[in-house]
Amino acid sequence: MKYGGVMFARTVARVNSVLMLHADTPLAAADIARAAEVAYTPGVSALATLEKRGLALRTRRAGHDEFEPDKGSAYYPMAHATALVDLPLAAALRGQRVYAVYAYGSLAQPGGGSRTSDLDLFIVGDVKDRAGLIKHLGAVGTLFNRVIDAFILSPEQFERAKEQQDPHVGSALAGVRIMGSL
Repeated sequence: MKYGGVMFARTVARVNSVLMLHADTPLAAADIARAAEVAYTPGVSALATLEKRGLALRTRRAGHDEFEPDKGSAYYPMAHATALVDLPLAAALRGQRVYAVYAYGSLAQPGGGSRTSDLDLFIVGDVKDRAGLIKHLGAVGTLFNRVIDAFILSPEQFERAKEQQDPHVGSALAGVRIMGSL
């Protein structure tokens, strides 16, 4: 079944990421599906699933439905953290020796940030092509109408910064771990 099981779970995860991390504006289902890079029908089904679970609010405006996260839901903090963990970073990180990625700053906090907030990522790894990584992260940010600001350190730079109790590194490590561990 094309949209059953794992395929549908991935669709729900992608739609959840768009819903939770897109700039604070209710979006039409078609816009969410486009940003999540899924077809319209499974995108609408994923939105219905999120709505049923109390994670999405539907409002009717100008003759069509718009969706936004239900920030009053007890499950909102978990859905927001899951959206960060489910960011489509695989293509951006491919070919790089990345050991850990953390989201931090205002958007790492449920309900944090504003329409103009960037998404801060802390990346530790032996990154050979920084320009290529930044370009790929920019494409991911475009999906969410956000700028992604990457703070990239080699493992050696990370260890030195940690020893010196760098507050920027401390803030990043207090964020949401997307992958790896330090």
